[in-house]
Amino acid sequence: MQEAERKQITPIELAAAMMQFTMKSIENSWDTIKPVVAAYLKEPILSESKEDELLREIYIAALALEIYCIPHAFDADVARLVSLGMGEVMGSNNLSEHHLSESISQHYLPRLEAVNAAAPTDLALALVEEAAAILYDRLELPLKPTDRVNSLLWVKLFPFLVQLVGKWPILFTKFEVKQKTSEIEITET
Repeated sequence: MQEAERKQITPIELAAAMMQFTMKSIENSWDTIKPVVAAYLKEPILSESKEDELLREIYIAALALEIYCIPHAFDADVARLVSLGMGEVMGSNNLSEHHLSESISQHYLPRLEAVNAAAPTDLALALVEEAAAILYDRLELPLKPTDRVNSLLWVKLFPFLVQLVGKWPILFTKFEVKQKTSEIEITET
């Protein structure tokens, strides 16, 4: 089979596309968890500002998990390029004002690293469970039970987060990383 003409994309563009893909997945699935989240408010009406706050927290959890798993999702060279691109996107003027990096670095990455260091039998499941636990604790919902194990919110939140992550390699299936002198390219297949 002949290879088609390949469109070039930089690691920064790939990282931005990956982040948009995650956000779009959250937005497309939001209606499935929105009523459950609203049930844990004193007034079961979700204001636009509260909805934005909750979506931001979910996005941070999914993004933290995805960023942490880059080395597991791609081969070493590609993971390095994607990580560099992700760092540049996260440090951009558009995103730095949202302080996503700070939340991810402070709340998620240390605990995900501790899970990884514990070498669980099913690392992927353990990482998602830890990210979901952090997210559960960070959601500001006044009627949320402190014990998440017996909470409907937990029962809905964990699978919701599971469905959001692990999709980035799908975006990459059409790309090939190439290095030319000092320029790094990712080309579409």
